[in-house]
Amino acid sequence: MTSSYKEPSEVLKRLFLPPKDPSLTLSSDYQWLVITQEPPLPSIELLAKPEEKLAGIRFDPALFTPSRLDYAASLVMQHMATGEKQTIELPEKSEGIRYIRFHPSKPYFVFSSKVKNELLLDLYKCELIDGQWIIQKIPLGQQRMNFVYGAYQFTSNGEKLLVKVIPENWPAQPPKEPVSTGPAIQMVVKDARKAPGRTYQDLLKNEYDEAKLKYFLTTELLCIDTASLDVKLIKQSKGGCLIRSLQSSPCGGFVLAQITTKFSYSVPMSKFGKDVQIWGLDSDSIVEVASLPVDDEIPLSYDACSRHPRSFSFHPCHDHTITFAKALDGGEGLSEPFDGERDAIYAQTLDDSSLTLGSPVKVAGLEWRYADLDFCESGMGIIEEYRWKDRMERKWILEANGNKKLLWERSWEDRYTAPGEPMTRRGARGKYFIVQPTPTSIYLQGAGASPLGDRPFLDRLDFGSEETTTTRLWRCAAPLEGDLDATKEVDGVIPSERKDVYESMVLLLPSDNDTMMISRESKTTPRNYFLTKLSDKSEVQVTDFQHPQPDLLGITKELVQYKRDDGVELTANLYLPANYDGTARPTLFWAYPREFKNAKAAGQVNGSKHRFVSAHWASPIHWAAKGWAIMDDFSLPVIGEGESQPNDTFIEQIVSGAKAAVNYVTSRGVCDPNRCAVGGHSYGSFMTSHLLSHTNLFAAGIGRSGAFNRTLTPMSFQSEDRSIWEAQDTYITMSPLMHVKKYSLQERVGKLLLIHGEADENSGTYPMQSERYFAALKAFGIESRLVILPHERHSYRARESILHMAWEQEEWLKSLDP
Repeated sequence: MTSSYKEPSEVLKRLFLPPKDPSLTLSSDYQWLVITQEPPLPSIELLAKPEEKLAGIRFDPALFTPSRLDYAASLVMQHMATGEKQTIELPEKSEGIRYIRFHPSKPYFVFSSKVKNELLLDLYKCELIDGQWIIQKIPLGQQRMNFVYGAYQFTSNGEKLLVKVIPENWPAQPPKEPVSTGPAIQMVVKDARKAPGRTYQDLLKNEYDEAKLKYFLTTELLCIDTASLDVKLIKQSKGGCLIRSLQSSPCGGFVLAQITTKFSYSVPMSKFGKDVQIWGLDSDSIVEVASLPVDDEIPLSYDACSRHPRSFSFHPCHDHTITFAKALDGGEGLSEPFDGERDAIYAQTLDDSSLTLGSPVKVAGLEWRYADLDFCESGMGIIEEYRWKDRMERKWILEANGNKKLLWERSWEDRYTAPGEPMTRRGARGKYFIVQPTPTSIYLQGAGASPLGDRPFLDRLDFGSEETTTTRLWRCAAPLEGDLDATKEVDGVIPSERKDVYESMVLLLPSDNDTMMISRESKTTPRNYFLTKLSDKSEVQVTDFQHPQPDLLGITKELVQYKRDDGVELTANLYLPANYDGTARPTLFWAYPREFKNAKAAGQVNGSKHRFVSAHWASPIHWAAKGWAIMDDFSLPVIGEGESQPNDTFIEQIVSGAKAAVNYVTSRGVCDPNRCAVGGHSYGSFMTSHLLSHTNLFAAGIGRSGAFNRTLTPMSFQSEDRSIWEAQDTYITMSPLMHVKKYSLQERVGKLLLIHGEADENSGTYPMQSERYFAALKAFGIESRLVILPHERHSYRARESILHMAWEQEEWLKSLDP
């Protein structure tokens, strides 16, 4: 059965079609704000355009860009300090712009403009000249830009702009599809290493796919002088190659190029074999760094990694030194560390006179798995390692001489004690560095989780003595109600002024390390941006965005807390309709289960009740405008402490959490227990089907883009890193498909609406999951409806699709309406 697109009631139509928030981009000197405005929702016509799906990527074969792009129809420059604005007229025949990239040190940026009624993007620069922003086209001759796998970038010194283009004299059309490519053959050779893989989509299938991938992703690299706009070809790319990534050296004279060389039919392009090379931009030199095979042998464990060198990058403090990580234990997640070390970081320096690469020098060894390495301009680094099995992390100071000093070791699940992350900012030669206000301190910024909700902060961490000390410099305003801990407030003092807002730090300006840009919002006021000073708290408002969804005004939001029957603390955002009269209402419960290894951490408050009340297309909040009560993001922690695995008791735990949520709002007199509905997207859809199968709490359910048969994702899913052969009972029990008969025998059989995007690209949630589950529901006569949205992916985008989704949900819940 097919159907035309439908639209919901007027109030829902207005709520589902709000204006899109403006996009903001800061200039490299933090003096200017670029404000662009994209259309709210594209037409289905955009999604219906031809799209190639190869090697795990999707792109527009006519435009040589990622598919389904929106383009901004306006461009405004605003001076941060004065508020002065200049509207820049877009180029003639422009349908819109995107890909704004700022010069690393000058008031100068480039952007692409889609030519109206043509399959073409033009390149422009925009520069501040005598107080005015002036645009100028950058001529590329006859060559077209190719953005299928990444856009352009400036070199670190800003002297050059590197642009990937379709090779000169490249065929105008892709290879013609043969009648048959012959059998597509894969094999595992005798004594091969184990190579488990997740359920990837859009993989290469045959030689024709390989030929198309080469056609669309092969590029040459142009080098544009940013002053004269002279263009030259980077000789190493002549004739074209499959450039996976490029990174400029700090000196600006070299790029670290990663070139795809070996294909696979079992993993996406990100795991294809590659050559890592250093190219000289002013010569034809190529220095080989590594030649790596297809990376398809990584064990499923999240403590495992590639056994080959990985994470190649230029060291930001040196002209042309590269760093990389390598597993010393073979990358196995459960193997013993090698001499107490599991990973190591190495450095290699390029001799720019002989163009030879020195031998790798070990910089640091790690007992756990390497996660990240960032540097300060002084040369000091902060290195992070992790251990997945118990969710632990460590951060170390890495001194220039290789010595390490432990900053902290902690569970990343414990949000209340999270110290924050080192603050980074663009520094010398266009590179990003951890900011050091003094030689023995760094800044930390964090979410500031607390029993009163998130209150973001900025700290200074001093490590000059044996014991580190922390000084709080700024924190989000304290709410009107609730007890505060003075030790976590600025200057160790309870603030005298309190207000119900949510503030977040955007950046600390480098001009004085005193002026900071923050965002501020409240339940009724949308997010806007301000400049404030740490020293005197003076403030300048930068933006003044208005409420995009006035139909939500009057809806109340409350962060509620309650307990599961085993004592685990739970939370939810409770929304009540405007002018709520205290009567029991139909209630929509919306959630997404999350795994934990620590019960105490699972019960911590997440988010803030003071954030702006708005309704994204995927949100359930719209229904509060129709008189419903909403329990949004109600906690469904799935906990497995010690040697226990969370998913071994998944069903018992989500059922317990759902019962606690329903009991809580029912006991408050807010919820009519006979008119409860439950829903979710993706893993939330999976959850919905389980709650309908194992409880009679809900009269209706909405499941969007879910997976219902875990045997179709046998090599792990979500946070589960065991295969079906290691945890067969868990996989079977966690498959809603296996419980359809039990679902049909519930005392109250809740009806289920299934919605799925026809072109879902997400690993494990291909449309067949919903189709097969619906067939099972039909077999047992369970009231249900399956809606497949043409051209939609895992997240829905088209105006027609989203309005039709809203109509389907509105009709499905109509029998429960107030």
